[in-house]
Amino acid sequence: MKLELSDLNNGSVNVGDKLSIKTKFDFDEDTSLIWSGIRLITTPPCVKELQINKEEIFSTGFFEAGEYIREKAMLIKNNVVPTIKNRNLEYLIQLILRKENPVNPEDDLIVKKTHEININLKESRVQAIKQNPISLSISGLNVDITKDVFKPGETIKINYSSQNLKQIEIRLLQKANLVCYCEAYGKTCRKVEELPPAIAGDIKTKNTDEGFLLLKVPEVAEPSHNYLWEPTEKEYWGLKYGDYSQWSLMIIGKKKPEFGRDIIRFEMPITIVSRPIDEENEGIDLFAGVGAGAPSLFDGVSSKFQKIFKVTSIESDFEKYTLKIENISKEDLEGVTVKLSGLQEGLFETTSILTGFNKWKKGEEKEIVYETKQNISALISIIEDNSQKNIRIQTPVSADSFF
Repeated sequence: MKLELSDLNNGSVNVGDKLSIKTKFDFDEDTSLIWSGIRLITTPPCVKELQINKEEIFSTGFFEAGEYIREKAMLIKNNVVPTIKNRNLEYLIQLILRKENPVNPEDDLIVKKTHEININLKESRVQAIKQNPISLSISGLNVDITKDVFKPGETIKINYSSQNLKQIEIRLLQKANLVCYCEAYGKTCRKVEELPPAIAGDIKTKNTDEGFLLLKVPEVAEPSHNYLWEPTEKEYWGLKYGDYSQWSLMIIGKKKPEFGRDIIRFEMPITIVSRPIDEENEGIDLFAGVGAGAPSLFDGVSSKFQKIFKVTSIESDFEKYTLKIENISKEDLEGVTVKLSGLQEGLFETTSILTGFNKWKKGEEKEIVYETKQNISALISIIEDNSQKNIRIQTPVSADSFF
C-alpha cells in the first residue's frame, strides 16, 4: 500500500479560502477500509494534536487492487488562527487511512502522510482601523500624539511638556504570546509561559520643558492582533487556542532631586497595522465572509458525466438490494468508487457502503449489494473516478419487495 499527499496551493493558503489537496492511494491488493480523509491539525502546548478541520475522502468500503486519485477542497474557516512561526503556531495537512488489523481486530491499522501548510491572513480582510489622537497629563507631564495607528517602519512623533523633571524616556513595547485555555491544566495552560513586554525602541531626553521625540517602529514589527479559535468537536470542548500582539508607548519621567524620587510611569496603547491605513474601508469585519463557501460534492459536475453511468436494474430481497450499473460511455474508466446509501422517508440517508473498482470497461456492468434493515424508498449512488468527475443518482426501489 502506498499513499501520496500534495497540495495544489504550493504550501500556502489564506484564511477564508479553500485549500486544494490531491491524494493518491495505491493498493497492491484488494483492501477493506474503515475510513480515509484529510485533516488540518496543529499542536498547542497542552495537547499533542488538535484537529481544526477534516474532509472525508473514502468512507467504509472495499477496494479492488489499483490506483485511486482524489482531489478535495478544504475550506479554511474564518476563525482559524494564521500561522505564527516565531511562536511555533504552525499547521500540518494530514492524510489518514484507517483499516482493520488482521492480527488484532480491536486495534486498527492507521497509515498517515503529512504536509506542512502556511495559513495567512488575506490582506483584503485586514480590518481598517480608525485613527485617534491621544493626549495624557499625569503629575505635570503632558504627552500627546496626533494618531494611534502606525505601519512598520513609520516614525512616531511624541510631543511633550513637563515641569520639575530631569529626564523623559519613551519606550516602544510589544507584548505578544500564545493563548491557550485547557481544562486539563485549569483555566490557563501552565505550559504557556507568561512573557514580559519586549522593548522594540527607546529614546531619552534631558530637555524636559517642551519639545518632541521621534521613535521609529521597526520594519519587522509584528502587526497588532488578537486571534482566538474555539472547537466545535466535543472531544476538544473547554479548549481555546490563539495568539495576541499588543503595542504601547511606555512614558517614564524622572523628577529632579529637589522634587522627590518618585518616577512617573504610564502607558499609551497604539496599534501597528500591516498595510496602509484606509479610512474608506473602515469597519470591515476581520473575519467576515467573502463568498467562499464550504466545498460541495457536486462542484464541477458536468452534464456529460451524467450520461456515463446507467442503473440497469435493482433486485431486492428482504434487507438486501442488488444494484446493477453499466458504464455507457465510450471509454474505460479508472479508480471508480460507488458510494451507496438508502433514502428513508424521503429525507434521511441510511448508512453508506463504498466499493472501489480499479478499472470499469466501457459497456461493462457492475453489480453491488447493499444491505439494510431499514425501510427505504430509493437507493442513492454517488460515483467518482480518477479524473475527478462525480455524479449522484437516485433510483426508486419497489415497496413490494418487503411483502
